Amino acid sequence: MHTKRILLATLAAGLVAAPAANAAPIDGGKRNPSGSGYTSETQIIGQVAQNAGGHAANTGGYVTRQSNKTDSGGGAIYGCRAKAGTESCVAANNLNNGDAFRFQTTEAAATIGQLRFGLDINKLVAKPPFVTNGTAVVKNLNADKLDDKSAEDFVEKGTLLFAAVAADGAIGANRGIVANGRATVAQEGTNSTFSVPFTGDLSKCVATANPTDADATGELIVGQPAANGTVAVTQKNATADDPYAFSLQVTC
Repeated sequence: MHTKRILLATLAAGLVAAPAANAAPIDGGKRNPSGSGYTSETQIIGQVAQNAGGHAANTGGYVTRQSNKTDSGGGAIYGCRAKAGTESCVAANNLNNGDAFRFQTTEAAATIGQLRFGLDINKLVAKPPFVTNGTAVVKNLNADKLDDKSAEDFVEKGTLLFAAVAADGAIGANRGIVANGRATVAQEGTNSTFSVPFTGDLSKCVATANPTDADATGELIVGQPAANGTVAVTQKNATADDPYAFSLQVTC
């Protein structure tokens, strides 16, 4: 009987001591583990349904929670020394069809957060902040400007613009003229130069013009369309008071 008691006591002591021998404890407020550190995954796996398992109202649905109750931030930080082509420091893999992540702040915040290279957000780095294989348009995330230009500042390839310009610069039928646009007329000797205001960058387009007055005289010279959308058309007239109407076409 005495031998049996000794064996049971030894077995119980071994069961209690085994976890301490195989796993390092987590000690709050200290760097863990000490020594060589963990050499295999530490898995925290639970089964907590949405709106369940929380310790306060509306806190359920997560297996773990890290929170800093000061107003200086710092809820959690994850660091690693990953080289290019290796695992990322943080991965959120959803094995179903819901969201993999959510970043949320109050409506009073200036931004949701930062994606930055290095510590200085004001230092510009000529690299994409992220990559994606998604090709669909993101709702409410359409860019307002590209190189400080809006959509109306660009002309699509294959576009044909035109304008019917009167002798006094008034513009009739047209496509691509700025709203309420009118050609300005500059006189130099007997030559009249019409500056016709189209929208968009026309620097890679070509333009042609033809007289529409039956009694038109003089040569028409069309300048290279400009980045600001202006096309200059010069009439080499016989007299200073001899400008005439013409049609202008711009092909991009």
